[in-house]
Amino acid sequence: MSEEFVQGSSLIAVGAVSPAALSRDRILITRDAIFQWRMEGRSFYVQQGDAGTKLNFAETAYDEDQPQFALTVPAGAVLIPLSLNVTLEDTTGTELHLIWSTTTNNIGVGTSTLLTPVNRRRDALYSTPVGANSLYTGNATAATGLIEVKRWYHAYAQVAVSDTDQTHHKWTIDDPDMPILLGPATLQMHVYATGTAPQGFGEYHFVSLDAASLGL
Repeated sequence: MSEEFVQGSSLIAVGAVSPAALSRDRILITRDAIFQWRMEGRSFYVQQGDAGTKLNFAETAYDEDQPQFALTVPAGAVLIPLSLNVTLEDTTGTELHLIWSTTTNNIGVGTSTLLTPVNRRRDALYSTPVGANSLYTGNATAATGLIEVKRWYHAYAQVAVSDTDQTHHKWTIDDPDMPILLGPATLQMHVYATGTAPQGFGEYHFVSLDAASLGL
């Protein structure tokens, strides 16, 4: 990252961390950190389900070793989730749970579907070492230091498709409970219902940074 500021009409690069500037009338201007990371190509997007094709989630009971989605963070990397969005439809099972948890190890791919994070700066200036995996059907590496950090629960079936609290579950960085993970670590999601697992979509946005660049 580079620090830049405007002095008069000249743009001067001073080669440190960004984002402070002086306007032409000498007013200090700063950029929001998230905006800066997005501008630099440090934010990424990954999804479950595609357009009108819903994903069939697999769990009908909680299985710690087989999450329905995971972001795996290797040593030396930092994961900052920006927004985690799960929309559940056609939920005929009851006792529906959606749980986010973190671990202190990288649980690996187990038996799962590999997803490819996409750089939100479409010229893809950077790649990310963070892995994304969907629908574990074989055990991942056993979690260490696992803690639950967010849960939604509905006791009844939700068949109707609508954008309600019962179908759309959004968690953003504005919530002080959103975790920041220093690798090795994993952010994982379980969604399950008694009888029949739900169908739906997942849309996940996150920032990926190098720990050394942050002095960690």
